[in-house]
Amino acid sequence: GRVSVPHWPAATTQAGDAWRELLPRLGGEVTLSGDLLTARGTGRLTGLEADLSDVGELVPTVAALAALAGAQGHASTLTGIAHLRGHETDRLAALATEIRLLGGDAEETADGLIIRPAPLHGAALHSYADHRMATFAAIIGLGVDGVSLDDVGCTSKTLPGFVDLWTAMLATAAEEHGTTPGAEPGVPGDRA
Repeated sequence: GRVSVPHWPAATTQAGDAWRELLPRLGGEVTLSGDLLTARGTGRLTGLEADLSDVGELVPTVAALAALAGAQGHASTLTGIAHLRGHETDRLAALATEIRLLGGDAEETADGLIIRPAPLHGAALHSYADHRMATFAAIIGLGVDGVSLDDVGCTSKTLPGFVDLWTAMLATAAEEHGTTPGAEPGVPGDRA
């Protein structure tokens, strides 16, 4: 798939700007044309070694992509993120636990995570009342059937309309690809 973000700034100190560098390292393609940033999947994820100390809020999403890359045979090492133990939950412990629930191979280190190659399967995931853990599960649900989440509503902390936006995005993607989404496509917790 692909996503385009209009009005991307020429210069910013926001952590999200790191996606321009991280997504290609994970196997994606990123282009910036004027102020339109477009990220496109290539159908093949790769693992990465990355110091994410400056972009800690991106770690759950990077970990989701790394776990999906692990299912395709690629290892990842995420470092510089010991500070994530002090957020809404201990995100390093939570990420390792949830990846293992999916059948993945994840290990906490003193300052990060190691995610080794392993096939993934569906599982009932936990949000830990943490909006970033909920989006981790949503991303995993894009690539793994049978994923559910106990509390997708906690995403309202940063994006009150997340469930509706996610559902609409997946319905649009299904329409573009001529497929039929489920009753609540891709929203963990709302899928059977």
